[in-house]
Amino acid sequence: MWYSFWRSKDRFSLDQLRYLTDQLTKVQIINEVNKDFVIEALRSIAELITYGDQHDPSFFEFFMEKQVMGEFVRLLKLSRTVSVPLQLLQTVSIMVQNLKSEHAIYYMFSNEHINYLITYPFDFRNEELLSYYISFLRAISGKLKNTVSLLVKTHGDEIVSFPLYVEAIRFAFHEESMVRTAVRAVTLNVYHVGDDNVNRYITSTLHKDYFSNLVSFFRNQSMDLNKLLFDTQLNPGPDSNSTIIAAVDEIEDNLYYFSDVVSAGIPDVGRLITDSIMMILIFPLLLPSLRIVPDKV
Repeated sequence: MWYSFWRSKDRFSLDQLRYLTDQLTKVQIINEVNKDFVIEALRSIAELITYGDQHDPSFFEFFMEKQVMGEFVRLLKLSRTVSVPLQLLQTVSIMVQNLKSEHAIYYMFSNEHINYLITYPFDFRNEELLSYYISFLRAISGKLKNTVSLLVKTHGDEIVSFPLYVEAIRFAFHEESMVRTAVRAVTLNVYHVGDDNVNRYITSTLHKDYFSNLVSFFRNQSMDLNKLLFDTQLNPGPDSNSTIIAAVDEIEDNLYYFSDVVSAGIPDVGRLITDSIMMILIFPLLLPSLRIVPDKV
């Protein structure tokens, strides 16, 4: 069945979407024989759904009728290679980013499939997979304004689970700056939702340490820069200037992020950051450095 896919004449048709979906439902194992077909089918479905969103609503109606998101989850569970999860994350990311229909976005977020993908135990030792995953989280966060209630679990009026936020901040201090930047974009999108329940959740006892950890991370970067400057004075190298500039840029980015977080207008967040700056930076480091040491007689 795999080879007939490549002979398809009309790539952007409902028949093609129907064919791909039908073939994927027949997949019971993913191996070297059918792996490439599964990957190409997932990629093509993203194109077809995006095309249909702009030209023909029957495409997404078929997507809903056949519960294709559930099929994606089933394929992920079958996969034993990294290439299929990579394509699956990219497929869902493309769909979330490009769908203009509020109805379509609402459907995508209105079941537990998105949260299942967010919390799935991917092997993040693979750097490419991590990159796709973070992009996936960022794509979702860009659609939160009217859909955040679909991605949280509540008990009464209180949010008790918000996987998108929790999983994102796990990588807030990753060694790769591009990962850190993407995570910050996710958090800012969360902070700008303007939902009181979300605001209480992110400043609750379980999650407020993120803000003090941010300040600690900034302190460590500042101390590393100080050491770098000292070492460069003693032993300058050909790359010293570029290394120092890169370190300063990182610190500047952190300061801009602090400003953006506080500007989101969540009072408790501003207080947490201010308190952390006082307790982690000002009192233990800055004030002692200003102390005047009397001259020895």
